Amino acid sequence: SSRCRGAQGDIFCSRTCQPDPVAMRLPVALLAALYAPAWALPLPPPTVRSRAAHRGDANELIVHVAPGLSLIVLEADMSTQEALVDAALEATEAPGTASEDPYGVVLWPAAQVVAAAVVALPGSLVGRRVVELGAGTGLCSLAAAAHGAASVLATDYRPEPLALLRRAAEASAGLLGRPLTPIETGLFDIKSEMPLPPADVYIAADLLYLQSTSVALGRRCAEALRAGCELVLVGDTGRPGRSAFLEALVEGGVRPDRAVFEAVEGWGAPTPRHELISSAPEGAGEGAAPAGVSVGLLRLTPADLG
Repeated sequence: SSRCRGAQGDIFCSRTCQPDPVAMRLPVALLAALYAPAWALPLPPPTVRSRAAHRGDANELIVHVAPGLSLIVLEADMSTQEALVDAALEATEAPGTASEDPYGVVLWPAAQVVAAAVVALPGSLVGRRVVELGAGTGLCSLAAAAHGAASVLATDYRPEPLALLRRAAEASAGLLGRPLTPIETGLFDIKSEMPLPPADVYIAADLLYLQSTSVALGRRCAEALRAGCELVLVGDTGRPGRSAFLEALVEGGVRPDRAVFEAVEGWGAPTPRHELISSAPEGAGEGAAPAGVSVGLLRLTPADLG
């Protein structure tokens, strides 16, 4: 089983926002259709709250996921990005393994879109278990926790992003002035033979950069649907693995006409990126506004199986 720990320890209770009585009687998949227009609306771009005070510290971003709801995400600073890239270049493992993947310590555009889709389901997460696959800095998990999910498990195959997420959960609760559902974090490789952690809703964002990871995610999404989960949400910016992901979905039983991303407006990074992590210039965020990005959003339910 995956190794888990609390993101907030004993600091915060699990009180959730008041549920919408109508929403609680509706399946989450139906709510996804009813409230789809909410995440078609353009959101403000992420902004920098504070920059790393010293080498090896984290940048704090404020990310807007709905009108009146913003969350704090922590990103690795440039020195940490450089160290992770150097370690990845020196790794001797096969491509697609955790040791040569430095990408999860920064925020990517699809996370904001998927997080907005999560909170566009009023009350629908009450009583539901949410698992994020390849969570990285964990914005989608933070959104689920802020929106009243019964439980949230953020998984990744590297510990560094999950450490940033645990700090972000505490900071976001402070920003909101109320507790979040406690976020559990666990090491989990979607390419492994381990079974999926059980959940009602599975979410994933910005994972289609390698073919091996993309195929694995497609198989995992189909696995979740066959197991009877209520909803799967996946976000992608048109990375090279998208075709392989969609093919794996269809091979796993998803109808081809349902394996389709819809375009949603998103935003690029407001902070610097190492050139081997992203093509964004190192001076990004130094007074330059984030660029708009087209993000694909895919939502699936068991009804989409053939």
